[in-house]
Amino acid sequence: MWTDREIDVAFDFRHPVRIDHPRLAQLFSNLLGNALTHGAADAPVRVRASTTPEAFERWVANAGEPIPENSMERLFQPFTRPLDNMAKQGLGLGLYIASQIASAHGGTLSVGSSPAIYV
Repeated sequence: MWTDREIDVAFDFRHPVRIDHPRLAQLFSNLLGNALTHGAADAPVRVRASTTPEAFERWVANAGEPIPENSMERLFQPFTRPLDNMAKQGLGLGLYIASQIASAHGGTLSVGSSPAIYV
């Protein structure tokens, strides 16, 4: 589906992490799919992941349009989709499911929307 898109990946795994691998793969798939769907088609999606003795951190960034402030407040709620993207596929559950997986692992998902994040 996304064979024409560039995905820039960098991982720095120096410490072991106990995780449910299939669920973390689902979380990542949901984040990446969202970034590809809503990002600029002519810019790569950036994916970073690292471990520390205390944490596993992963982030995904795209060069899409900034997310409106009122949308960010409800981004991780079920059945939430941008009003201007109603023609795009999906039920609006991907980010909600990702946030629930993060929570089940004792973590959180957060969102930021600014050109500085993408750099």
